[in-house]
Amino acid sequence: ANRNSSQPALAAPGLFVTQLLLIIGMAIGVVAALVVLSALAAADHRPRAIASKPGALLGLRGGGGVHDDGVTKPLVVVGSLNVDITIEVERLPKKEETVMASSPCTSVAVGGKGANQAAAAARLATGTGRPAVLVCEFGNDGYAETMRTALQEAGVDVSRCAHSAELPTGQGIVMLTPDGAASSIVVPGANAGWTAERAAALEELVCGASAVLLQREIPEEVNLAVARFACAAGVPVLQDVGGEDRPIDDELLREVAYVCPNETELERLTGMTIGSEAEILAAGRSLQSRGARNVLVTLGGDGSLLLEEGGRVVRQGALPIPGGRVVDATGAGDSFRAAFALALTEGRPHEQCMRFAAAAG
Repeated sequence: ANRNSSQPALAAPGLFVTQLLLIIGMAIGVVAALVVLSALAAADHRPRAIASKPGALLGLRGGGGVHDDGVTKPLVVVGSLNVDITIEVERLPKKEETVMASSPCTSVAVGGKGANQAAAAARLATGTGRPAVLVCEFGNDGYAETMRTALQEAGVDVSRCAHSAELPTGQGIVMLTPDGAASSIVVPGANAGWTAERAAALEELVCGASAVLLQREIPEEVNLAVARFACAAGVPVLQDVGGEDRPIDDELLREVAYVCPNETELERLTGMTIGSEAEILAAGRSLQSRGARNVLVTLGGDGSLLLEEGGRVVRQGALPIPGGRVVDATGAGDSFRAAFALALTEGRPHEQCMRFAAAAG
């Protein structure tokens, strides 16, 4: 109490209790507000780090895509596996130029668009009960077992993968600059060893999937066979067009539910100039005129854009990067597509699928 105050040192008991309850109520309100703000902030950032339960951002429960026997349908990734060998450089070499690496050592990790998407899907689906199944070709070298172990530790089901007796594990040579940009050269190795018989054996798995993810680092006839199975069974297929630089077959465009290029790949596929949003939409519509249904374009720092089958455009801005700095952009697009597919299997609207994808990659 203030010794110089003319008021009594202690207020009446009833008034004192009322004031005390008011103070406690205000304190509880402040704490509750802080908890809500913290939860919202965590929801924006946690998926990018591929946390243990990132599905909380959308309330993912594993409830979509369930077999008649009550078993949750798997998210199936058919694609490539590479051992990524990353070289850190200050800048990329020019034609006929040699540059020194900025680090005395290379780093080795699981890579390949198929393996990246499967690992991202498995981590993002933690706690939902949805399996992430990878179908790939391991090589005949010492990398194979290392890659298998790393994928299993990420939660990926590799029981449907095969081993090539003739070819080594595929390799991705990645040049990483200080701004986090990654440029790559892929040596296909065992990824080129797929056969038509191998693809045909996947029909039952594909038809029982909640969704299928494809890329272009394995033979195109494999992608087409898988897409046919899935389309006939009503299973949505997301076709990542990254990988080998080659034209895409119109039949494949018709069989997949989502064609997923970045800006460079969209320009390469269509032969059209890509700069403004209007040009992106025009290029997307040109793919739709060839049979594509939904065209999902990733735009780097500008976010992403989805041109739906009916003509509606859904836009998603890029979300803040934890720490404020890009460390390594390798696999960002793969994480984006895996997250989009996972949310799609939960029956989420496109807006929520894209936000979840943006948080992941």
